Amino acid sequence: MPLKTPVRLIKSLAAISTVAVLNFGISSQVMAQVCSTSPSNPPSGNERALKNALQRATNTGEAVRITGTFTINTPISITIRRDLTVNATGATFIAADGLDGDLFSLDIIKDRSDVCRYSDRRNANVKWTGGTFDISKADNSTTVPIQGRVPASRQGTASTTDALSVRAAYRNGPQRIDTVEIDGITVEGIASSGQDFDEAGGDSGVFISSPNHGIVKNSKFTGIRDAAIYVSANDQDASMFSRFTVTDNVISKVYDGISSKRGADRIVMTGNKVTDAVVGLSIKENRAGRLASNITFDDNEITRSVRYILLENTRNVQITNNEMKGMGGKVGGEEGALGGNGAYRGVVLDGLGGTNNRISGNRFEGDGSTQKRRDKTIIAVSNTTRNGNPNAAVTRTNNTYNQHVDERIRNE
Repeated sequence: MPLKTPVRLIKSLAAISTVAVLNFGISSQVMAQVCSTSPSNPPSGNERALKNALQRATNTGEAVRITGTFTINTPISITIRRDLTVNATGATFIAADGLDGDLFSLDIIKDRSDVCRYSDRRNANVKWTGGTFDISKADNSTTVPIQGRVPASRQGTASTTDALSVRAAYRNGPQRIDTVEIDGITVEGIASSGQDFDEAGGDSGVFISSPNHGIVKNSKFTGIRDAAIYVSANDQDASMFSRFTVTDNVISKVYDGISSKRGADRIVMTGNKVTDAVVGLSIKENRAGRLASNITFDDNEITRSVRYILLENTRNVQITNNEMKGMGGKVGGEEGALGGNGAYRGVVLDGLGGTNNRISGNRFEGDGSTQKRRDKTIIAVSNTTRNGNPNAAVTRTNNTYNQHVDERIRNE
């Protein structure tokens, strides 16, 4: 992450602390002020005051309340130091036309996060409650899926343009955030209800990387170009595993509903409702050789997807009591199977290992409302091989299928 210039650094007390870390001669008196100046509710519309309030909240560890409406013209980057506790219930954050980068980025930054740290050197916690994030006018990142559908007028230069991102470790460590909890937020990526995911602005809704425990719950996402919720292990250090709990979220018109990458372990996705997603719930490898273990997908409802549950290089997975409805229906405004090679699949097992894998109590339901949809290929479970190696054994019990599911299991 590039450093800001000294001229911009002196614009706020939060930035002054960064200068101190870089040995620009800030006095201990000023440093004490940086770490003790309380946050206050920023005036509606004042973008600079909003950034200062968030930075002061984590400098001091004091909670901050945010109300009002804010148009964000420049990505807001906050250095996490002590706890950050934000109540933004009722607040609205709007990405300005052409915003290029994350709307909010809450990050551990090497050396800078040591400033104002708790005297006992404990890790921080981040809790963000409430708020509406409108990224419909933001530029798309250079990494969103189906780059061929990004119009030149919307193509940004940043590799990430998420609504709310939290990075809990600097590259290969140390891990400096224990718990990240996102609760009750709303992310809107499209400007009108008639648009599909590939007309959305920005990138993902929520991105969380590398905490000891990440939680996303009770939130709503509509029209997301990449993943509504994207949780990840550390990019550089595979041993820095994370666990994530993603519950009771409502997601529609997205490429990915909820996705985890880079080998994060102990993923629980339960009680989520996903509608109109190319990929509903997924564990994606993203880094060669990394494995994700002890995965639970329980009591989720996924309606109209191409790949409802996708698992790559996972171990010991429990897929239980999920409803997979409308298989073969229109997804992303198209009747064709986007990225599915002509077939719709309920559960995709790719490189499955371990000794405790179970698919139980799930409902697989093909659409069948038109002849065209009845003619589509619907596979309940797709068993694939990776590098010529077959998947590990799976216990399958008490699953139900309607008459429009062509095959209950296919070895592909």
